[in-house]
Amino acid sequence: MVSFLIGTLSLFIVALLKGLPILIPFSTFTNQPYWIWLGGALGVVGLTSNIIIFPYLGAVQTVVMPILGQIIMSMIIDNFGLFMSPEHPFTIMRFISILILLAGVLMIVLKHNGKNRRNKNYLWQILGVIAGMFQATQTPVNGHLGMILVSSEHAALISFFVGAVILVIIAGFTDHGYMKIKNAVGKGNPWWIWIGGALGAIYVMSNAFINPVIGTGTAVILTLLGNLSGGVIFDKFGLMGNTKKNITIIQYFGLLVMILGVVLVHTF
Repeated sequence: MVSFLIGTLSLFIVALLKGLPILIPFSTFTNQPYWIWLGGALGVVGLTSNIIIFPYLGAVQTVVMPILGQIIMSMIIDNFGLFMSPEHPFTIMRFISILILLAGVLMIVLKHNGKNRRNKNYLWQILGVIAGMFQATQTPVNGHLGMILVSSEHAALISFFVGAVILVIIAGFTDHGYMKIKNAVGKGNPWWIWIGGALGAIYVMSNAFINPVIGTGTAVILTLLGNLSGGVIFDKFGLMGNTKKNITIIQYFGLLVMILGVVLVHTF
């Protein structure tokens, strides 16, 4: 909730500095499809689902299952041109490209897991895939809203605002108030715990901008590449409180394989 509220405030400031109109013409509500307003809700569902499945699946599967869902959904959206996104037919070369991409993902996330027991809880695995599908759907929804409003910043602001409202309601019920926020304030808490919302705002705004240009599949897959690359960097240097971890040759090779997969998906 705090993250979404800070993201909303950040985007509101950006909109003011750029002189963007904050209010939306009433004709937009009546003449445009209803789903353009669902980006924030899709983001909340995807994020919350990841939090729910983590205790049951562990870190590795919590990464892999949503990635699988994002790739599947982005290919479906591309193939059928759903949510008015650019249409890219699913060819055999795209299928091969996805297999290469997934191989790179597995090289990065499935390292040093010999001690982990195989999890048989398929319902949570399915929920992880569904969470990824919701996250992938958010990209073309916000992208089309950005085209309608002629502003990816305005679209991201609306998406974050909707998500913030939903989470304010959820947090109010589940925590019986908002007093737990004070635990994050004061000495001993690093300053950077408050920038997640601003970083998320950049993420959503960027996706809203690039999706109409390069298509949902490429946009989602480039995002995944950035996520995993960032994860490797944070592990290697122990950034923002992370414990330093040795990055293996296989992980570096996995990144190169992912880059190859991204190039092939975009080409075909």
